[in-house]
Amino acid sequence: MKKQYDYIVVGAGSGGVRFARLMASHGKKVCIVENNRIGGTCVIRGCVPKKLYVYASNFNDHLTDAKIFGWSVAKSKHKWKSLVEKKNREIARLNKIYIKNLNKAGVDIIHDHGSFVSSNSLFLKKKRKIIYSKKIIIATGSIPNYPNIPGSEYGISSDIFFELKKIPKKISIVGSGYIALEFAFLLKNLNYDVDLIFRKKTILNEFDKDIGSRVLNYAIKKGIKVFSETSLKKIKKTAKKTIILTNKKIIKTDLLIYAIGRTPNVQSLNLKNTKVILDKNYAIKVNKNSRSKDKNIYAIGDVTNRKNLTPVAIREAIILYNFLSGQKTNLKLDYNKVASAIFTQPEVGSIGYGENDLKKLNIKYKVLITEFNPLKYSFYKNKKSKVFIKIMYEPSSEKVLGIIYIGESAAEIIQSLAIIFQKNLYLDDLKQTIPVHPTSSEELVTII
Repeated sequence: MKKQYDYIVVGAGSGGVRFARLMASHGKKVCIVENNRIGGTCVIRGCVPKKLYVYASNFNDHLTDAKIFGWSVAKSKHKWKSLVEKKNREIARLNKIYIKNLNKAGVDIIHDHGSFVSSNSLFLKKKRKIIYSKKIIIATGSIPNYPNIPGSEYGISSDIFFELKKIPKKISIVGSGYIALEFAFLLKNLNYDVDLIFRKKTILNEFDKDIGSRVLNYAIKKGIKVFSETSLKKIKKTAKKTIILTNKKIIKTDLLIYAIGRTPNVQSLNLKNTKVILDKNYAIKVNKNSRSKDKNIYAIGDVTNRKNLTPVAIREAIILYNFLSGQKTNLKLDYNKVASAIFTQPEVGSIGYGENDLKKLNIKYKVLITEFNPLKYSFYKNKKSKVFIKIMYEPSSEKVLGIIYIGESAAEIIQSLAIIFQKNLYLDDLKQTIPVHPTSSEELVTII
């Protein structure tokens, strides 16, 4: 007798797990198919372990600051092995919570690889059997890219980095996006020698240009060795070193990490047996209700390449559940009102449009900018990182179109701003606000 479900969810990341739990709690028969650990990229090999590593790296700056403020601090040394062991324990704890919550909701967990036989059925590779469902949700996320060059196998992806129990002193990172920059800063702050290699003149090119220029400047000030306009040609391996041949020079390193973007994880799903259509970047094309071109198949999260952030995947899952279950709700998702953060030192927070977006969309705008030395660094002879605030607004209505904040605790600050940003924010709202003094973020109010 064939196994029949109301919903099969392929992929047990944050989005897939949330949808499965909600729908099972609604009384539907649901299973989730995952061939890796439950929790997905963010929990297992992404945001969560990354942030734990960032916390560890920040203590280097805290110790330096402590000396400036009169503390006598003994020489310190970081133990990578200890950090990894504690990180692994925390990830294991979160993994168990995800499994517990799925079981509590009544979701069948299938640890296997699933590929499509038809729009309503999946073949399970390990179990060698087919399961059936009225509807199938694809939530398989994305996988890291490798360069298409000879010897690329001598480098590792960002996913594998989080599994390393020990790392060498000299590390080269390839990439110009936020993952590459976060890795570069955290490793440098943990006292490793770091190279940053990227093809263009600039970094963080998907963001406002003022973000990339400042973060690159801080990377250089940190002592990260920057190789701009540098393309990889070939990778070689010797007994002791990894040799990186580029268009400019030869770079020798102990560990090579690729952070050159990610691709929707669809290659092994056998989508040719469905009516699902992919775009040029292999993302599943979906409509506003997350339905693919196949009426029985929906997709959420990074596999659709709409806004590749974990909270967005979770919100897409909730909205899809409401739609399929007929729940009436005012819950919406405006991708232009989603805040994001880059955990470099200093942090970057942003929400809404950057200047690059506004120019592409031909939207008229004006800009307010302030940049200053925060009070915390008053005792430094050579000032550390400045706080940078940039507000883009529509000239006639003075509606705020975008905000950028670079400085300590930027992620926490932009999260607070995101709340009021949902209801539309105007310059007058900032004018009416009494600042909290003395803080760096009070300049969001006094900038006008």
